[in-house]
Amino acid sequence: MFLDAEERARLVEDFRAALERAANQGEPDGLPDGHQPESQATVVDLATLLGEMAVLKNELRLQSRQFKNTLDELRLFGNDLRQHGERLQRDLDRAREQAATVQGQTERLFLLALLDLRDRLQSGVEAAGRLPSSFLTRLVRAPTRFAASLAEGQSLTLQRLDELLAGHGVRSLQALGEAVDPHRMRVVGVEVTDAAASVAEGTVLREVQRGFLHKGELLRTAQVIVSKKASRT
Repeated sequence: MFLDAEERARLVEDFRAALERAANQGEPDGLPDGHQPESQATVVDLATLLGEMAVLKNELRLQSRQFKNTLDELRLFGNDLRQHGERLQRDLDRAREQAATVQGQTERLFLLALLDLRDRLQSGVEAAGRLPSSFLTRLVRAPTRFAASLAEGQSLTLQRLDELLAGHGVRSLQALGEAVDPHRMRVVGVEVTDAAASVAEGTVLREVQRGFLHKGELLRTAQVIVSKKASRT
């Protein structure tokens, strides 16, 4: 049995009025002329009111229990929602890491391709600087001027490519004159030096392929030729 707010207020007011009438029954002198004490019907109404109050108390207890159950359900729902949010955050972090890994691998392949192009340009520039001088080329200047112009164009392209690589955090690895570093260099040749030479054994004498770093990390291993002391007889 559920009572609305208006009905509960009416019952409380009736209960208060009944208590006042019951208190007045013990004071007959205070009653107006022609009035008699409350009849037995008043006592019966009071018992009914007390019963209704007991029902109201039970209803409040039931509503309190329902409210507690609702709070428990909301707490469980909140925990599920929090766990779901944590799973989503972990999935998002994992997706970001995977995207960063893929981006890093793609950037590495792109930079390695640029380094291969740089090697080719560098070889062209060096070859242009080694053009043999002959009597015919001294007489006919046009081919010489064309070769020089071509070499200059390759040099400018190489310079622009180096600037582009530097903009992506790529710089060359210092190897010449340094002791060989097995983590950054790969020895592809050995050159015997005099035992009395001041060059220490294992020093890089020449670079077959230049090494490069990308933001401090090794991008391409240097291929080097190192010194080796001649054995004394």
